[in-house]
Amino acid sequence: MGTCIQCDKEALKESDFCAECEAREFKKIRGWLFVPAISLVLSLLTIVVSINTTVKALMENDGAFVGGQKGLLIFELVFFVAMFAYTLFVSSLFFRKKRQLPRFFIGFLLLWLAFYGVDLVLAHQLMNLPYVYDNVKPLLRNAVSAAIWIPYFLVSVRVKRTFVR
Repeated sequence: MGTCIQCDKEALKESDFCAECEAREFKKIRGWLFVPAISLVLSLLTIVVSINTTVKALMENDGAFVGGQKGLLIFELVFFVAMFAYTLFVSSLFFRKKRQLPRFFIGFLLLWLAFYGVDLVLAHQLMNLPYVYDNVKPLLRNAVSAAIWIPYFLVSVRVKRTFVR
């Protein structure tokens, strides 16, 4: 055992902190948790822009839709509105450090992954959108994100000790 890196008291076994400093350290959102915190805030902003863009496209091009474009846009709009509410909920859990957060954050990641998959298939079926890299990139980006953050939220000690309320 060594000494605490913050107060020079005796550190806990397998820790850099004493019990008091460790409790204080894990009450804060630190380390890699800044990345999901920022992503939640950016998601809210992005969703607002997406809702605005989709509504604008629906209103300005009402008679000019080809094939299933209008249906696809309505599907996207409904999803964006629902995800805005869900993202607000998950953000609330995150910043209040609620115990339920890991489960709902994983759901957040999986919902986005499912959305991009379904949206891509619908766009291909309804509008003959090809499966090329530029069209598949959002799905791949979300798959990589889910592959990183789902295991982190399941096994991280910081997550288990931060989200305790």
